[in-house]
Amino acid sequence: MYRRATSKARSTSPQRHLLVTAVALATGSLLLAGCLGGGGGSSSKPSDRAQLTLGNGEIVGLATEDVLVWHGIPYAQPPVDELRWHAPLPPQDWSGTLDARERGPECVQAETTTQWQRTSNMVGDEDCLTVDIYRPNRSGFQDEALPVYVWIHGGSNNFGTARQYDGSALATHSDVIVVVVQYRLGPLGWFFHPDVQTGGADPLSDSGNFGTLDTIRALEWVQANIADFGGDPNNVTITGESAGAHNVLNLMVSPEASGLFHRAMSQSGSMNTRSPASARNSTNSHIEWLIRLLEDRKTPDSPITADQATQMREDMEAAGTLGEYLRAAEGRDLYQAVFNYSSLSAYGAIEDGTVIPSGGWIPSFTSGDFNNVPLILGANEYEQKSFMPLYGAAVKGALPDIPSPPDKTWLDLLDVAFEGNQTLDDVLPTEKDKDTYELTGYHGSRAWRAKYVDQLARLISEHQPATYAYDFRWGTQSGPSPFNFIYGAGHAADISFFFGAGEGLFELPFTEQNEPGRVALQESMMNYLADFARDGDPNGSYSEAQPEWAKWTPTAGQNKIIIFDASNTEAHISLSAEELTLVQVNTAWAAALTTAGLTPTEVGTLPAFFGQSANYSTP
Repeated sequence: MYRRATSKARSTSPQRHLLVTAVALATGSLLLAGCLGGGGGSSSKPSDRAQLTLGNGEIVGLATEDVLVWHGIPYAQPPVDELRWHAPLPPQDWSGTLDARERGPECVQAETTTQWQRTSNMVGDEDCLTVDIYRPNRSGFQDEALPVYVWIHGGSNNFGTARQYDGSALATHSDVIVVVVQYRLGPLGWFFHPDVQTGGADPLSDSGNFGTLDTIRALEWVQANIADFGGDPNNVTITGESAGAHNVLNLMVSPEASGLFHRAMSQSGSMNTRSPASARNSTNSHIEWLIRLLEDRKTPDSPITADQATQMREDMEAAGTLGEYLRAAEGRDLYQAVFNYSSLSAYGAIEDGTVIPSGGWIPSFTSGDFNNVPLILGANEYEQKSFMPLYGAAVKGALPDIPSPPDKTWLDLLDVAFEGNQTLDDVLPTEKDKDTYELTGYHGSRAWRAKYVDQLARLISEHQPATYAYDFRWGTQSGPSPFNFIYGAGHAADISFFFGAGEGLFELPFTEQNEPGRVALQESMMNYLADFARDGDPNGSYSEAQPEWAKWTPTAGQNKIIIFDASNTEAHISLSAEELTLVQVNTAWAAALTTAGLTPTEVGTLPAFFGQSANYSTP
């Protein structure tokens, strides 16, 4: 259906990943009992099987009793110097042996705490376009053709890293190859300005969608290399959560991703795509913040004004020197500038007309002109509760009586949840306070599901019958107090269950008491995913003893969504015929807040913070 464009540019930038010589490995590594001989085969010894020959050179990874792991494999040339804001190019060959036993650096970003709070510390490296790979450890694996599960991490497209994920449990449980992808983030990943573009000579680089192109390049690398790890390039499932799910949906509509994957799953997908005009305005702001940062360093006692920064940008545009100025800047400074003078907002893909179609997702999903593969769409019951404490100061500024104590905001709930220096009653002392938080979290999250699950399922299922949907609810009844009220089944809560690893949302909810039920639920969810990764149907040999997961149907009264929950002792999986719309959710939300005693201003303001617009595109 699509023809993939190609980039004509080439680079001589050196590969900057650590290389170790065959001699050093043979004499110094406990992982390797034999020599680094030629050929692409793996040794019969479990500890030697992590030694492979790929198209670009020799590589050695880690071997445990159960899994083989390779960290930091480059799937593209480092996007530095002239390759910054350039479509990614295939990796160059390396000499010696690439040491893939340690995790590579994350992409440039602002350090983010486990509570999702940003710090002013900028971390990471621009040379970060790598994948981590996990597979079961057994002899003869290169003769296998296992399903391939590609994970695209979340983080608003401005933070996140492969370091956060361990694919070992998923690989061994589901007998798949797990590929975890890193990609450019923030202003290094989505940047749209003519002074860093080619004027049409390279439409991919002109798109501004560098993070999107990175995921496409990673999938191209998978097609070329995954068979060496025992994976099937003709059976690739792409999955992502939050911004990663946004990126999955971008790949579904991108002509450049045609033929590179065969199934897809969007976990809590969100974020709008952006028009070129919107992206250009955003990029102008980023440039002016960078100018202010760099100029203020020169003269800290007399910082320049925003108007002066605008004038400097315009002067460099007129002189044709802006592109050189931008490429000379440090990658971390681009992030630091946004952090200092604004806030790190989400970076939605840009509707450039080449990588992302004009108009974004909806025209493609409506017409059927997209990469049409079996799909799972899902959301968590209380998506918004993961964010609500972080918006405490903003809510208090707009609505001083929420919550009612004058010296408290929802931000204090972080103390309640993580430190325990305050109690829930200290922050939300009245029933109205608690009702306001609960109703906002519930209906705001139902709006999320209505927009990014039900509405998309209605459109996509018209062209792809193998469309499935889920609603994840664990943590509200089985999570420990006060986690179950503050967060419950919040945003990202489902990751540990599908992935089979981690300690749950914010590492708070897993207890000895709820272990039997949550482990049973985790097992069931991984079983569905294992079957889906094999043939696009979550019902199969892995999940044969579980309830049948019905396809999405537009028919009223018929089951169309699966509910994932558990008590402390057992999994609770059921099917529902409920279908949500934004109009329905917003009407119920306003009525519930009014009944709880909120003023019309409060009723109108809370959905502005935690609701959803009907649009999927920012003009």
